[in-house]
Amino acid sequence: MAERSQTAPEAGSDMGNDDAIGGNVSKYVVLPTGYCGQPKKGHLIFDACFESGNLGRVDQVSEFEFDLFIRPDTCNPRFRVWFNFTVENVKESQVREIVDPFSVVLRVIFNIVNFSKTKSLYRDGMAPMVKSTSRPKWQRLPPKNVYYYRCPDHRKNYVMSFAFCFDREEDIYQFAYCYPYTYTRFQHYLDSLQKRNMDYFFREQLGQSVQQRQLDLLTITSPDNLREGAEQKVVFITGRVHPGETPSSFVCQGIIDFLISQHPIARVLREHLVFKIAPMLNPDGVYLGNYRCSLMGFDLNRHWLDPSPWAHPTLHGVKQLIIQMYNDPKTSLEFYIDIHAHSTMMNGFMYGNIFEDEERFQRQAVFPKLLCQNAEDFSYSSTSFNRDAVKAGTGRRFLGGLLDHTSYCYTLEVSFYSYTIGGTTAAVPYTEEAYMKLGRNVARTFLDYYRLNPMVEKVAIPMPRLRKGKPPSYKHSLLRGPASNHPNGKGDKKSSVNHKDPSNSF
Repeated sequence: MAERSQTAPEAGSDMGNDDAIGGNVSKYVVLPTGYCGQPKKGHLIFDACFESGNLGRVDQVSEFEFDLFIRPDTCNPRFRVWFNFTVENVKESQVREIVDPFSVVLRVIFNIVNFSKTKSLYRDGMAPMVKSTSRPKWQRLPPKNVYYYRCPDHRKNYVMSFAFCFDREEDIYQFAYCYPYTYTRFQHYLDSLQKRNMDYFFREQLGQSVQQRQLDLLTITSPDNLREGAEQKVVFITGRVHPGETPSSFVCQGIIDFLISQHPIARVLREHLVFKIAPMLNPDGVYLGNYRCSLMGFDLNRHWLDPSPWAHPTLHGVKQLIIQMYNDPKTSLEFYIDIHAHSTMMNGFMYGNIFEDEERFQRQAVFPKLLCQNAEDFSYSSTSFNRDAVKAGTGRRFLGGLLDHTSYCYTLEVSFYSYTIGGTTAAVPYTEEAYMKLGRNVARTFLDYYRLNPMVEKVAIPMPRLRKGKPPSYKHSLLRGPASNHPNGKGDKKSSVNHKDPSNSF
């Protein structure tokens, strides 16, 4: 890499020189030092002013090397991980693989210089994603072209550098930390499901974000389970509370796609369970291209104890609904699963809670063990149970302490990068399809947990029924007015619900 002619901006602290980054670059043309005149071919144009985009600053080191600065999360300079930007206006000398007499191939080098994390899967072979106008499918860069190291030019902070050969002058190239999954893509996906008019799929707006984006709540179950007075066993699933953790959305889509399918297992699950899914808890952060925070700079997964209706409206709405369900004697809230992505570990795995009641603690381990049997990329050995003080405000910890012994709360984590199979050490990079497959396997595992396997053989495969007329009224419709932070006295509120004893699952 070229030697810098002047001291590069420092990075790695809460602010450093990132305080000069006020937003994303917008069609930013990088001109050589001392150049005057109109931009020419080869003066690269960087852009991140699009949905879920993130690139705050570009410094040119040489004609073929650039220092790139991640824009910190809005209103919170601590988090700098997600990036998503485009590059265009490349020229012929940046396109061709020019080999000199010593066989050195000419490439452009990009250095991401202000990561807020020191540990990273880039040390283990992870590589940025890339696509272009002529090749619109995301793919990972070759790991041999990616370097993660301490850089003396940036206060010995960690830098991720990658070399790239542009091969088509007219293409626009896009680079990202992981597969993007935008708010607009999510809305189009839900719109397409709604148009299918399935009688077991219901979509409602539970609330709105600070910037007035929808908080969608999905209910997937047989209409019979929503009739007045019907007893319900509820599985509640949430995702994207951390907006940069895009694998969460692919896993969540895998769960939804399976549950609405005509697969016999899905049909049995709909007959016996009510699935409540809030797939995108932080739509503003997703839209803005933040990694961890909301528009106002809050890590929403640390505010479950007392969410504000104006600062954390999506979290507030979900918490109200969960408390209302908990206080309903006809409803048994059996599972809460919050889906995340992990930046330093491989595979899928879970976090659970620690309880004084040893029997309850052992029962909590049943679902992860079953999931490990169903999903080759899920690791029970990486699954852990804790009650760290720093996690006290998370959904898993708060609801695990709030709900009674019949409820189990988990964080489902999946690697940003890869998984290993069958005790081997070879890393298999995740694809969008592999993330969705994990979601399908999560859904299938409920069949084993509730020992509903014999029911599958009895299920014929009819045509899907269309919803006729007005859908059945929701037992948990959009909430109006405040809800208490604490449920009413438990008493015997769930005595009429037939609970399964998960300790007999094996």
